[in-house]
Amino acid sequence: MPRPSPLDVYALLDKSNCGECGVETCMAYAADLLERKLRLEDCTHLMQDPKQKKKYNKLKEMLMPPQRPVRIGVGEKEVIIGGEEVLMRHQLTYYNQTAFFLQLADNQEDLVEAIKYLDDLTIERIGDILKIQGIALRCVSKDGEVFKNAAKKAAENTDLPIMLCCMEPEFLIGAATEIKDKKPALYAATKDTWEQLGTFAVQNNLPIVLSTPTSDLDELMSLSATLQKLGSNEIILDPGTFFGQGGISVTYDNIAQLRIAGINNENKNAGWPIMGVPAAYWTQIVDVKEEDLWKAKYQEVIMGAIMVSEAASLLVLNTGQKKEDIWALLALMTLRQSIYSDPRIYPSVEEGIYEVGEPNENSPIFVTSNYRLTKIPVELDIKAANLDAYLLVSDSEGIGIESSVAGGQFNAESIAETVKKFNIFDKVNHRILIIPGMAARLSGTLEDEADCVVLVGPRDSSGIGDYMNKMWTPEEYMKEYADR
Repeated sequence: MPRPSPLDVYALLDKSNCGECGVETCMAYAADLLERKLRLEDCTHLMQDPKQKKKYNKLKEMLMPPQRPVRIGVGEKEVIIGGEEVLMRHQLTYYNQTAFFLQLADNQEDLVEAIKYLDDLTIERIGDILKIQGIALRCVSKDGEVFKNAAKKAAENTDLPIMLCCMEPEFLIGAATEIKDKKPALYAATKDTWEQLGTFAVQNNLPIVLSTPTSDLDELMSLSATLQKLGSNEIILDPGTFFGQGGISVTYDNIAQLRIAGINNENKNAGWPIMGVPAAYWTQIVDVKEEDLWKAKYQEVIMGAIMVSEAASLLVLNTGQKKEDIWALLALMTLRQSIYSDPRIYPSVEEGIYEVGEPNENSPIFVTSNYRLTKIPVELDIKAANLDAYLLVSDSEGIGIESSVAGGQFNAESIAETVKKFNIFDKVNHRILIIPGMAARLSGTLEDEADCVVLVGPRDSSGIGDYMNKMWTPEEYMKEYADR
C-alpha cells in the first residue's frame, strides 16, 4: 500500500483550522500526523463528534503502518515499539528505536536498589541522553506470591514500563492484576496458554508476547491470527533467541523473515513488533568461573548488537543491570543511536556563540560547523584541554567540515556573516579566529572578509590542547594585524 500524502489525510479532516491539536491549520496537522509528531487523538473534533466516526476509522486504517505499534507502560516513560513502515532505514526512516529492557529476578535481595539504579541510569553521548526503556521482571522464585509482591515493588519504585515474565499463566495473571494500571507487557503466551492469557490481556487492554520455543514461525503466525480473532490489538512476537552452532543464524533469519512478511508483504499476522532475549544466553551455561564471566557477557552483547542491527523492536538484556557492566549498555546504545538517526535530516545545532568554561576578553575563538557530530566533539575537546574559550558555530547546513568545505556550505563568506551577525569580536580584545585544519584553504579569504587574523588549527580537535600550548600568542598576531 502506497504511503498516504498530507492531502489524502487532509481530505478526511473537517478543515476547521481550530488549532486545538496544537498546530494552526488542519493541513499542518495532517503533515504532523504522517511524521508521528501528533496522534489522531489530538484532534478533538475527530474524537468527540459522532458524525466523524467513519472518517476517524478511515484515517486510523490509512495511517496504520504495516508493522503495527504497541505501547507498554503509561505516562511520560511509556515506550512505543514497532510501528515501522520500511524494511531498510534509508528507504524512509525508523520511527521507534529498539527498546532495552533489563531483566531482574523477583527474588533478588537488592530488587528495589536495582530498580532505582536502572530508573536513574543515563548516559550522555554526543548531545543525546541515552536510557533504558523498561524492566523485565522474571519469576525466578517459581512462587506466585513472591512474583506478585515483586511486581508491586517494581510498580511502586519506578515509572519505567514493566514486562512481567513467567511461563506459569496463573502467576503471570496474578502479578499483572496487581499492576494492570501500569500497563505491563505479559510474557509469554504459547500454544498451551494462549486462551487464558489472551483473554486476560484483551479484557485489561494489555500488550502480550507470543512465543514459540521451537522457532516454529508457522506456529507463531497461527497464534497471532488466533489472538487477533480473540480481540487483541497489541501483540509482540518472540521467535526465539538461539545460541550455539547455527543458533545465531537461525535467530537472525527468523527476525528477518518476520519483518519482510510484515512490512514488505503486509502479512497482518507478522505485522507486529519483534522482540529478542539476548539474556537467554545465561540459561545455557552453568558453573561459569569468575574469570570467564566477561566471555558470557560479551556473547550476550554480540547477540544484542545483531538484533539491533536487524531492527528488532525490543530486547531483554541481563548484562547492564550493575554499574560495572555499563560498558555493555554503552556499546548497544551507541549502535542504536547510529541506526535510529533519521537519514532525512542532517543532525545539526543552532549557529551562534557557545561558551566553553568561563571565557573572558583574552579567550580564543574557535570556529566550527553546525554539524552536531562536529560541534559537540570540538566542544568536549576544548573542555578536555582545560580552556576557557568561545566556540563560534557557523551554519554549514548540518554538514561536517571536510564535506562542507568541499561543497561550499562552510565558506569564508558565511563564516564572516556569522562573525558580524553575532558580534563575536565585541567579546574579546583581539581579532583572531582559529579555524579547523580541514578548512585551511579558507584562511586568506576569511581574513579579508572578516577583517581579522585567521589561525589554522589542528585537523583533529583532539590536538587543540597541544596546539594552544605552542601557538596561542595573541599579542604577536595582533601586532601583525596592526602592521598590515
